[in-house]
Amino acid sequence: MGLKTELKTLVDELDRVHKGAMPWTEEVGIPDFVTAENGLQRYFTQNARKMLGKLSNTFYQNREESSAKVEIEVYERFVKQAVADMHAADEFLGLDCDDSENLRSRLKGLIEERLEKVANKYTHYFPAWTLGMERKSPFSLGPVTIMTRADWIDMVDFPQQGKDQYLNQPDANHRWREILKNALKRPKDNSPIEGLANAVYGAVSKCPALVKVTICGYERQFSRKLARLVCKTALDSISLGLGAPECFLQQALQDERLPPVGSNSLIETNGFLWLPGSVLGGRVPSLSPARVEQALTDLNEILPAFEAILEGLVDPGNHRHPKLVNRWATALDWFGEGNREASDAIALAKLGTCLDVLCCGGKNTGIRDMVVHLTGTDGETQVIQGLRPRTLKQLVKDIYDHGRSQILHGTHYDRLESFSVERKQAAYLARIVLIESALRLQSYDGPDDEKAFRTI
Repeated sequence: MGLKTELKTLVDELDRVHKGAMPWTEEVGIPDFVTAENGLQRYFTQNARKMLGKLSNTFYQNREESSAKVEIEVYERFVKQAVADMHAADEFLGLDCDDSENLRSRLKGLIEERLEKVANKYTHYFPAWTLGMERKSPFSLGPVTIMTRADWIDMVDFPQQGKDQYLNQPDANHRWREILKNALKRPKDNSPIEGLANAVYGAVSKCPALVKVTICGYERQFSRKLARLVCKTALDSISLGLGAPECFLQQALQDERLPPVGSNSLIETNGFLWLPGSVLGGRVPSLSPARVEQALTDLNEILPAFEAILEGLVDPGNHRHPKLVNRWATALDWFGEGNREASDAIALAKLGTCLDVLCCGGKNTGIRDMVVHLTGTDGETQVIQGLRPRTLKQLVKDIYDHGRSQILHGTHYDRLESFSVERKQAAYLARIVLIESALRLQSYDGPDDEKAFRTI
């Protein structure tokens, strides 16, 4: 069904409904009304919504590359409103005539015009836990900046009108920074927080830092989605460089799925209870600010590679290899989740997937060739000593075939089976490969091919 037919079918359905021919008993659920610009309402039946979906998808698939970035679900809402506005204004009366092409262009133009108005430059802030590199001053990694809550409070402000009118508390609103800082210093104080400070307190009270990035040319919701991915990649990149698995637990956005800070144990023997035991998890900070600062200094040669990748995520149009940038960031996401995972078996599957994503398939053989190329180590070289020595070729096969594939396919189902050694080996290998591939991507001038990391 072509665009002309899709629009004609949708308009015919709207005509039928709004001429009084609507069989209301055929519809189920809450009526789907849209108020047009002129104040009239347009009702979208089940059939109308189906046609709207097809029309939106056709428009969406044929958008210009330079158009405002928006997801299909949000784009469909803009199409729906534009159709309702034009139908209520009787602009579709010429759809059966020679003017149909102009009407389709008019509809498409109206949609894009409205999207352009909402595709502003948005700066997003995400509360986060970090290793504390921002304590002395804001720390930047490419387009991403990490700052303390105090620095953030001093940096931002509300519009004058908001401070004058919000909750009719102008005095408290104009002192929102002072009130908020005092409240954050007394987290267990139940005293009421007045004005704008109260609105902000809940958003920033749980985490000591905020991560900032600015996104241009995206609709607001889509902009936030990208911004979150970029900020998460920035934190995970730093953790990747530092190397310790616990860094991924100590550096994370507030909305990440994280284990508890600690846990307790309750045991009984011979009918009597032991005193409760407790243990702290990996989320408790273990590095001093001085060690973090020195560690970041030691990463001076690596951080620019991470910065270039973050720039490519924020502005793919100005990067030579946007697909490879996205692939690397996705592989890092799997690596980070593998390090945060409590279960060794599931962690091994995620770490194997990290290598699989970076390699773009290829299974065991493709990953092996990529690892051999990036590390410069022959596949027959023995890389694991001890009671079960392994060559690099055997190690990759263990990680992918014995680990990732058999775990995901259900061959390994005994949750008491230990994979702790394999997990450590996979994490060590994946870290080397991720860092090396990021470094090589900086100077790579070949095609933006999905399998390029095998030969980069």
